[in-house]
Formats: sequence, structure tokens, C-alpha cells
Amino acid sequence: MKTYDIYFSDGVSSDHKGFAIKAEEKAVRMAEDMLAEGNFYTEQYAGGTISVVDSEGTAVWSKPIPKK
Repeated sequence: MKTYDIYFSDGVSSDHKGFAIKAEEKAVRMAEDMLAEGNFYTEQYAGGTISVVDSEGTAVWSKPIPKK
């Protein structure tokens, strides 16, 4: 069974939350919420991307993180 995690990257560095979310839809909703509400990672990686990546290493969703 695949699991999903949320990754942040800016072309120089990357980070991930360490989640093992079982439903792709839930992971995407969580990533969208983080993007809308903002947090440490969205500030740290402003101008980069936020992605949902499955346990096989495939990005299933990705959006740019706006600069503030």
C-alpha cells in the first residue's frame, strides 16, 4: 500500500514532513491547507514548490509556493 508525504523544495534544498498518509486525497488537502494558511516550511521555501510524493518517490501533486 502506498503512503504519501509532503515535500518542500526551492532548487537548493528540500525538506519533508515525515508523514505516512494512507490516502492521496488527504495528503493533497493537507498540502493545500499548508499552502493557504502558511507555516514555517512555506516561509522557508517561498518561491519553491510544495509537493505530495508517494512512497515510491513519484510526485502526485505539486504547486508553487508564492513569495511574500
